[in-house]
Amino acid sequence: PMKAINRIIEIHTEKNNLILDPFLGSGTTAHCAKQLNRKCIGIEIEEEYCEMAAKRCSQSVMTLNI
Repeated sequence: PMKAINRIIEIHTEKNNLILDPFLGSGTTAHCAKQLNRKCIGIEIEEEYCEMAAKRCSQSVMTLNI
């Protein structure tokens, strides 16, 4: 559903806005936010999904502040 998430982000935010995703899952929102020049904070309780989201985000060129 990346197309849908991209559209939601475009409608409801502006460039450099911060998006909070309390159910990060595989990181779709974070990935879309990066593509649209938004910042994103994701929260996920399951370690497997945290690793999946981190891998997905690390595949694009971005600066991670750890």
